[in-house]
Amino acid sequence: MKFLNNKYNNRWVPYLWPWTKPTGGRYHSLSQWIISRKFSILYLLIIWFILATLGFAPRRNCNEGTWQMMLQCEWMMWMGQFKTDFWHFLATGLTTAWFHNDFVHILFVTIFGFLFPVQSFEAQHGTKATVFIYFFTYLLIGLFFGSLFNVLDLYWPDTHFVSYGFARAWMGGSVGIFALIGGLSYFSSKKWFLFSLVFVFEVFNHFVLGNNVHISFIHVMSTGFGWAQCAIWEYIKKSGVHGSKLYRSKIS
Repeated sequence: MKFLNNKYNNRWVPYLWPWTKPTGGRYHSLSQWIISRKFSILYLLIIWFILATLGFAPRRNCNEGTWQMMLQCEWMMWMGQFKTDFWHFLATGLTTAWFHNDFVHILFVTIFGFLFPVQSFEAQHGTKATVFIYFFTYLLIGLFFGSLFNVLDLYWPDTHFVSYGFARAWMGGSVGIFALIGGLSYFSSKKWFLFSLVFVFEVFNHFVLGNNVHISFIHVMSTGFGWAQCAIWEYIKKSGVHGSKLYRSKIS
């Protein structure tokens, strides 16, 4: 992956408007704008097309639904499959992001996800880096929580936290969104600020709005994974540069 330097790295919150260039100003043609945000545009087109053709995905009770629901159920992430069908479980890490279970869910992903942090990250750091972090984080989250829930199930199978984790499908674009927020946080002038906003939001999300703790836990972890990926890649890049300079100095 290659991350690009731009003036927005000097901001606490390095978001930019969807029509803005990372270097400042607006795009002079539609094709330039599309190229700058290929993944962001394509993702939104696909998820709304899926909604129009397959409808909303169910959280559970897949055996009682229509073929459209069954198809989505097949390719959403279920924690139980971590043990029963591991390779299919990993495959759903690349597919579960395309399904959403209600109108609020898909609107949140569209407006608060792709219209702000995702397209901002893609415009500033490129499509390849965006796609890699977005989907690799699903694999990391799947491996982490798949392992966690299956270990907890051995010792505390009757607790609500564990049973709820197995009872429903996990889907939607928010894991990748929060990972890219973590990436933007790493590249901002105050690396802790966006991350702390996510933490505060999830505390509010759980204790005030009443959303389940699983979602908040996953969002905070995703932000951390995105931050860590950018930090690791930047360290590798800088180490490679320093290493090549050191090598050239030794042989000169």
